[in-house]
Amino acid sequence: IPVDEDYQTNVEGIYAVGDAIGGAMLAHKAEEEGSACSEIIAGQSAHVDYGTIPGIVYTHPEVARVGLNELEAEEKGIKVEVTRYGIDDLDRAIADSEAMGYVKVLTVPGKDKILGATIVGYHASELINEFILAMTHGLGLKKIMASIHIYPTLSESGKFAAGQWRKKNAPQWIMPYLEKFHRWSRG
Repeated sequence: IPVDEDYQTNVEGIYAVGDAIGGAMLAHKAEEEGSACSEIIAGQSAHVDYGTIPGIVYTHPEVARVGLNELEAEEKGIKVEVTRYGIDDLDRAIADSEAMGYVKVLTVPGKDKILGATIVGYHASELINEFILAMTHGLGLKKIMASIHIYPTLSESGKFAAGQWRKKNAPQWIMPYLEKFHRWSRG
């Protein structure tokens, strides 16, 4: 059903959201559109950020994503930096015999701004929420890395992915000085 930016159909006072208006057919998308539509009808401003609506495939392992993936970025001519962390290295995943999959994060090259994230692994549907929150509120990988994560948990995978990004983006010019300093401090 065609609707305007306020979810109103061509008949005044009749609105439509969710599967009826097309796009991704996801219950959480419909719920978000319904909430926005209610706010608009009540005279409030509302907006659905379609760039942060996640998707999930409940397979084994699960596949979850939010924002751009590499193919979409390429099609749109958006340059991205890809950081990947293998869940096979995660203590909790190892303990649960679910040590397979990865966290992949797309960022603006050289910056920690998150453009998209894909998680393949055990409970990916739960783990993607950290990236949805970060993207919704403009938090980058540095903020994820700086937050304390309980050990051992699967959610550490987001922090470790952020750490992988930080390691790749450490200013290389300072490394020889840090090496000398650490050697000196250890005697």
